[in-house]
Amino acid sequence: MSEDDSLIEEFFSEVNDKYYPQVLEGIDLLDEQQIEEGIEILSRPLHTIKGVTGFMSGFEPASTFTHKVESFLRKMQSGEIGRSLPQIALAIESVNSIFILIEQLRNTGTYDTEFTTDIEERLLGEGKPAAVTLGNGLSPVEIESIDENKIITISVNRLYLYEQREAVKKNLHDIPTNSRVLFDFTNTLSVGSSLFELIVSFSDRLEISITGMNNLCSSTFHSWGFSRYITEYDNRETFLADNISGANG
Repeated sequence: MSEDDSLIEEFFSEVNDKYYPQVLEGIDLLDEQQIEEGIEILSRPLHTIKGVTGFMSGFEPASTFTHKVESFLRKMQSGEIGRSLPQIALAIESVNSIFILIEQLRNTGTYDTEFTTDIEERLLGEGKPAAVTLGNGLSPVEIESIDENKIITISVNRLYLYEQREAVKKNLHDIPTNSRVLFDFTNTLSVGSSLFELIVSFSDRLEISITGMNNLCSSTFHSWGFSRYITEYDNRETFLADNISGANG
C-alpha cells in the first residue's frame, strides 16, 4: 500500500468512526430547528474534512464543495439568510452531499458534477423556497400491495422535513396491524435518522423490512442501531419470496 493509499484509508476510518457521528448529531439538531447548536457541532468535522481533502490527491473537489457548504451554514448562523424549512432542508441536504461526493471520489476517482452543481446553485440562491421540491402536492412515498404485502417506495431523493415524515406516518397508520411492509430506498440518496426512528415506532404492530439503501442511508441505519428492529433484504424479490414471519434477510 502506497503512502497516498494509507492516508486515504486513515481518512475514511476517521470519517466513519469520528466525523460522521458528529455530523449526524448536528443534522438532527438542524432538523429540530436548533440552528446555532447544530451548526456549531457541524463546523468541527466539516472544517477538518475541508482541510484534509484539500491535501489529498484527487479529493480536491470535495474540499471546494465543503467550503461552499460551510459558507452557507455560516450565513444561516449569522442570520444573513433565512431559517425556514426550505433553507434547513437545503442545509441538511448539502452536508449529506459532502459524504456522497467523497464516496464517489473514493470509489471511482470521479464524481457527478451535475449533482454538485445543482446543490451549489441552490446554495448561492440562498435556499429560496422555489428551489426546493417541496410543497408541490406530491407524496414523498408511493405505496403498492403485492400478495398482501405493502411496498412503500421513497419517491423523493432526500427526506428530512417534518411534513415529509408526517406523510410517511399517515401511510403507516393506514396499514392493517400485522401486515408485512417493505420500505424501498432504491431511488433515495439520503434521509435523516428521524425517518428511521418513525419507521421503528411502528415495528410493534407491523413487520417492517427495508431494501435498496445506498452507503449513506445504510451508514445512518446501522450506526444508530435501527437494524435491531428492521430486517434488511437484498431486494424486493427476496422479501416477497420470504413469507416466513420474522425471517432474517
